[in-house]
Amino acid sequence: MKVDRLLYLDIGKFVGAFIVTWSHCAQCVSGMIWTNFLGGRQIDIAFTMPLFMIMSGWFINLDKMRKTPMCDYVKAKFKRLIIPSFMWYFVLLLLTLNMPDLSLFTYYWYLNALFVCLCLIMICSKFTKNDLICCFVSTSFILFIPYSDYSHINYMIPFLWAGYGLRKIFKLDFAPIIVIICAIIGICLCPFWNFTNSVYLSPFNSYCLNYKMVLIMVFRFIIGFAISAVIVFVIFRMEHMRINKIAPYGSYSLVIYTASLAFLGFFSSVLNYLHFHTNRLVLIDFVSLFLCLCIIITTIRFADFCKKRKRMRQLFLGE
Repeated sequence: MKVDRLLYLDIGKFVGAFIVTWSHCAQCVSGMIWTNFLGGRQIDIAFTMPLFMIMSGWFINLDKMRKTPMCDYVKAKFKRLIIPSFMWYFVLLLLTLNMPDLSLFTYYWYLNALFVCLCLIMICSKFTKNDLICCFVSTSFILFIPYSDYSHINYMIPFLWAGYGLRKIFKLDFAPIIVIICAIIGICLCPFWNFTNSVYLSPFNSYCLNYKMVLIMVFRFIIGFAISAVIVFVIFRMEHMRINKIAPYGSYSLVIYTASLAFLGFFSSVLNYLHFHTNRLVLIDFVSLFLCLCIIITTIRFADFCKKRKRMRQLFLGE
């Protein structure tokens, strides 16, 4: 692994990828979207994707964006994020013997959302040198245009900017105080979380705006930000402990996400055909954990295989 990589973010990316894959495996094993995974609270949904977006925002460099030609930036992000999502989507189609449909543009919604958000921030950065104005304009635009719930873009852009801000905050002396406050807020809000608060069931859309929708959106952001900030800070402080041994696997987080969804799509079709599912407490955790580990190990080995072949590296890994 390159020496200039930030170990704590690589650790965080792998932890996030692991939890997301484990949760998706639970859905596959149970044959249900809302499962008894980890007790059935679905609290993982509150912070896993926000955690990814926060860590993506960590790397935003507005000064570099302003100097980079717009076409070059968009092209680079398209190769990095969109091409692998298309390739793994077609792998899914081959494994499940299905034909492509509109899910081509939503199956890997996180990568679509990240691509759109980064491109919009890039455009805004060209018109102002003030970072706060850039943040306000890009976020407001996404939040208030109708149907920006496509790929949950309006759910993700606040977390992208939150990551940009957290990187600056963590350099300050009072950062531990901020994290303690986030921990208290996160602990207090967890009992009030349930899957109906998720962006999948309660999307934000300015076209049909109401006060309940706004409250749920604010609640989602606060709990997602609070838990994610604590996780990143704890990993940041533990960076040079034994936990740093998993840091090299952080570079595989993108392919773990894309490949796991393709493989799980295949496993789900097989289990549905065999009518073999379980949603029993604890049992689902262990079965899905085993499946999760198998998928991650297989994906990492496949990624290592791809890295030795330029064309496969470009198509499947976005590198």
